[in-house]
Amino acid sequence: MSHGTNETEIDTDGDGRLLWGERTREEFAALAAARAVVLVPVGATEQHGLHLPVDVDCRTAWNAALGAARLTTVPALVTPTIWAAISPHHMPFAGTISLTLETFYRLLGDLCTSITAHGFERILFVNGHGGNRDALGAATLELRHRLQRQIHAVSWFDLVRDVMDDLREGPGDDIGHSGELETSVVLHLAPQTVRADREELVDGITDDPKRATPEKGATLMSAACERLAALVADLHERPGREITGIEMVET
Repeated sequence: MSHGTNETEIDTDGDGRLLWGERTREEFAALAAARAVVLVPVGATEQHGLHLPVDVDCRTAWNAALGAARLTTVPALVTPTIWAAISPHHMPFAGTISLTLETFYRLLGDLCTSITAHGFERILFVNGHGGNRDALGAATLELRHRLQRQIHAVSWFDLVRDVMDDLREGPGDDIGHSGELETSVVLHLAPQTVRADREELVDGITDDPKRATPEKGATLMSAACERLAALVADLHERPGREITGIEMVET
């Protein structure tokens, strides 16, 4: 379920080495042997008010994953984006496409089974949609122990809560939905997609998008990519198959 539009919004010249979709079949063995971390962007297709397109979460997840892959010094590959996920709470609004929990779990399982079958031992799902948090956490916990591989998930915005707090001028304690901070990120990544004349506080969004600026978005995404890159480097150093359960805290 790759998402085409968001993947062409940023300049990917020279990034062929980072993109799963641009490798040939004979190149994957060497990447797996080099302990490459596979980043899987996970978004959603759902309403984002009157001023933002329905692919926002795909766009932000893709940019965070690719930005981290560009910054890290360890081998990394970015797969195409999972463009539909857990969005039943947005179904009252047109344009939303939602998966059932069972379908989402099966999709994640099949993806991980395929990736690990080619020798990769480290997978990081990079999430851009708040509604996916719990499902991704449960799925990766189960898959990590069933497949005995380093399989993890992180929501890019959870890495930069302190930055969000510093930037936020309006109410809120998270990235929000189509409000000040999320709109700021889209103004930075793809300003041409923002309907500036429709930036209204309407049902289905969390806070006022009129406070958004591209500068806030650039600061937020830059910090997210840097911190995500550090996670990728850490994952690269972990043993691929020595998966532990409960660990004792040393005193």
